[in-house]
Amino acid sequence: MYASLADILEQVPEDVLIALTDDEESGEVVETVVDRAIANAMALIDAHCGDRYAVPFNPVPDLVRLYAVDLAAYNLYSRRTHVPMPEVTAERQKQALAFLRLVQKGEASVGIAPATASDGESYGALVSGNERIFSRDKMGGL
Repeated sequence: MYASLADILEQVPEDVLIALTDDEESGEVVETVVDRAIANAMALIDAHCGDRYAVPFNPVPDLVRLYAVDLAAYNLYSRRTHVPMPEVTAERQKQALAFLRLVQKGEASVGIAPATASDGESYGALVSGNERIFSRDKMGGL
């Protein structure tokens, strides 16, 4: 996981987190709901970063953790219409998405070196085709 319940609690007060996750009205934070919000944030991060980095990240870069928390908090607030989403949460989600788009384009970094083909996987396209019809040798040095 790119974030934890403790990370979320640094951004969302516990009483609010209870209101966002407690579908059965048990009066407690429902960790499976938090985990699902984090997993959805991870999927979004991996979708944007997967072309440049080996995902899932392990260890998790600090920027990835930061944006995973922001996206997960947004996901949690989005579950409930009766709990007003703080403007800062909506703004952090927009900033996270903008950053991830830059990473996807290769214009920003998560703070680690991008994956290369020597990491055991190829991140480029493989092109194959028929043998060349014309070459310098076959054209008589033209």
